[in-house]
Amino acid sequence: MIRLIAAIDRKQGIAKHGFQPWSIPADEQYFADQTKSQGAEILMGSTTFKVIGAALPDRQNYVLSHDKTPLEGATVINDLHAFLTSYTDKDLWVIGGANVYSQVIETGLADELYLTEIEADFGCDQFFPKFDPEYTVKQQSELHEQNGFIFRYKVYAKS
Repeated sequence: MIRLIAAIDRKQGIAKHGFQPWSIPADEQYFADQTKSQGAEILMGSTTFKVIGAALPDRQNYVLSHDKTPLEGATVINDLHAFLTSYTDKDLWVIGGANVYSQVIETGLADELYLTEIEADFGCDQFFPKFDPEYTVKQQSELHEQNGFIFRYKVYAKS
């Protein structure tokens, strides 16, 4: 199963000037809990890897890149489609950035979207891609509030 996980604002923004413009510790914990479960394998783009600064602990890290230079703590992937089609019997979390989310959505291989929807507009310049109406809400949490932000967790599944 291939799952995308992201926190998004009202306009589906995910980053501004390369960084997430909010701090919600509960969402950071949710992200860690989810990505460490169900296989604990994650895929990210090379820019996301650079922003994070290192491989995420307790997970198998894969980094999509045109560059074949090895990265400490991660496996470099150069062919996204071949890599994703190898996940028919395993679980994978796609954690960003915008370009990787778009490429994965375009393959049609994403099964679920785990989105933390924040009720605010942060003027982001990077966005989670539009997704087909074939993804429907499978579950959603009640509204939460932390650090002055109102948000909820939603899981969308492909119909």
